[in-house]
Amino acid sequence: MRWLYSAFAVGALLVSGCAGAGQPSSASGTVQGTFERTGGPAIVKNGKLETQVVPLSGTVTFTGGSGLKFSVSVGSTGVFSTSLPAGSYAVSGVSGQISGGGSACSVPLTARVRAGETSRILVVCTVP
Repeated sequence: MRWLYSAFAVGALLVSGCAGAGQPSSASGTVQGTFERTGGPAIVKNGKLETQVVPLSGTVTFTGGSGLKFSVSVGSTGVFSTSLPAGSYAVSGVSGQISGGGSACSVPLTARVRAGETSRILVVCTVP
């Protein structure tokens, strides 16, 4: 009879341990951002030359210190949002609109994610 109670206790622990597996961690935060291109041919606006700023579609990747990567697809508006475990991440952006999308085009950027907070970042690819 003792082994039956032991088996039930182990089964209950396994089920309770798996119950939260698909739930977001309370140690996560949100990153909201914009992915854009600056540079290219200047435009004249109100009699002054200005650098163009254009939203980019593509992928923004967050790489943690352990090498774990999280990627976010970015639509044509250039706006994105994702939930990530708390920590520091190297951020890179790749867009098919820049050199065919073969490699990261963004300037180096680090994002700090804090549990329960929302961080905002601007991921920029510059072109001559």
